[in-house]
Amino acid sequence: MKISLCMIVKNEEKNIVNCLDRALKIVDEAIVVDTGSTDKTVQLLKDNYGENEKVKIIEYEWENDFSKARNKSLKYATGDWILVLDADERIFCNRQRLEEFLISREDKAYIIPIYNIIDRDNIVISSTMVRLYKNDNPIYKGAIHEQIFINGKSYIGDIIDGNICKIYHYGYTEAVFKEKEKLDRNIDIIKAQIEEEPNVSFHWYNKGVMEMCKGNYKAAIDDLIKSHKLAKGHRMAFHNDLVIRLLQCMLIEKKYKMALEFVSIIADDPILRQIPDLYYYWGIAHASRKNYYKAVKCFMKAIEIGEYEKGTSKYGAGSFLPKIEWAKVLLMEGKKEKAIEKYKEAVFDDYNINMQGLEELKRLLIEENRMEELNQLENDVLTQKKSRTYSINKKLLNNNDFLKFSRDIKDNIKLLVENGMLMEAKEAIKEYENIVENDVDIYSIKGVIEMMEGDMEEAEIILKKGLEIDEANFDLLYNLAYLYKLNERNDLAVTFYKKALDNAKSDEDIKVINEELGNLGEFSLGKSNSNNKFSKIKYLDEMFKEKYGI
Repeated sequence: MKISLCMIVKNEEKNIVNCLDRALKIVDEAIVVDTGSTDKTVQLLKDNYGENEKVKIIEYEWENDFSKARNKSLKYATGDWILVLDADERIFCNRQRLEEFLISREDKAYIIPIYNIIDRDNIVISSTMVRLYKNDNPIYKGAIHEQIFINGKSYIGDIIDGNICKIYHYGYTEAVFKEKEKLDRNIDIIKAQIEEEPNVSFHWYNKGVMEMCKGNYKAAIDDLIKSHKLAKGHRMAFHNDLVIRLLQCMLIEKKYKMALEFVSIIADDPILRQIPDLYYYWGIAHASRKNYYKAVKCFMKAIEIGEYEKGTSKYGAGSFLPKIEWAKVLLMEGKKEKAIEKYKEAVFDDYNINMQGLEELKRLLIEENRMEELNQLENDVLTQKKSRTYSINKKLLNNNDFLKFSRDIKDNIKLLVENGMLMEAKEAIKEYENIVENDVDIYSIKGVIEMMEGDMEEAEIILKKGLEIDEANFDLLYNLAYLYKLNERNDLAVTFYKKALDNAKSDEDIKVINEELGNLGEFSLGKSNSNNKFSKIKYLDEMFKEKYGI
């Protein structure tokens, strides 16, 4: 089985290498169509993949039509299956399990779950777009948010299990959206399509999405309702997303009565009622109109359904988010004690990786003068954070797959640092921290970067923060000792070198530290433990000597 990756890109110098490096571990060939980049995208493609037989780079003049650009890439695809990615996406995939899945099925098109990273507290899971399909005379139609036809037939696509294959998407964060100036371009394309085909439901849905992204929620409501009506009762691939977005816009505009009336119409839909978001937003609408009993019933239903990966869903809508809203309802009912308990449930929910609701909980405890309970809460929070080196819940990601991805990313960041590309390293760290917080390796690397830039005070703060999470981390202890040595604070350097020695996992680590202690007039021997290999930032000392003469 051969899989071809087909991409269209423009001005993606910050993303293209990371995206392709990961994808090329999964696909057999990649066709990348550049539609007129004015940054370093094309040069990066040529520098990194110009001699790679698996990668074909095509420069193409943009014609204001996404389908034409995608169809250009399809002409060069020789695989049995075609995978589609954007440059601001990263794919997680078990190739063997994917092949087994495809061989066992007869479908020609599949949807891959996409985790849209808005920010650390806002992840939207969508399973609405066909991203993997048979190379059987495929062709795209539609100038924007293009749709695939295979051998003349349109496919909605079945959903692949996220444990087999999933995509992380960074392109719709507010900052990135503004940077790319996508909105005005896309709105113009959509409006032109509506002029040509005013009765196509999909066009109005696309316009509604763009209006929502621009913050024009009233216009988005009108467009999404028009799209819903034009569908005339037929289920479209985008229909779940349309409904959820429409509810979100209604709530933002405080059109609670409209939201309740709309949900009452669609609530019996057998697909929609499987989505926790429907009940989560329904509950918020009821609470806003002081229908507290009905609101709680909706929140309970959302929690009963649980997290959802088969369509469009806001991360947490089936777990901690309805618990937080439930706690707010209890407060409005004057049931402060029960509200505190519900906030605790929400804060320590397994899916609540960033402990949303914690500040509200602390405020309530302070108001009630429950200081002993507040102190215990802070201890519990610290314990919880220490146990979460990786903040993505294991239920959300296949652990082995994610850890491999994590190691790849951190290795790339270290290479950037080694080569003095500190700005690029910082960008990579920022992207990584969008989905992972409290990774002690990242604290160590960030500390090294600050040291290289001469900000020893900030470096010390960062390394100490990392040690609050893992006080026995060898890298952090070693790098902090090295920082104190550079600052001629030898007593502290010796203290932390000895702590690092106590946590050394290899003969080489022990040897290096003993040499450092010897240079400082101290001598200590650690026990050998060569059976355990430990990945540490060994380049630190050499980098300072070579680049800065220290």
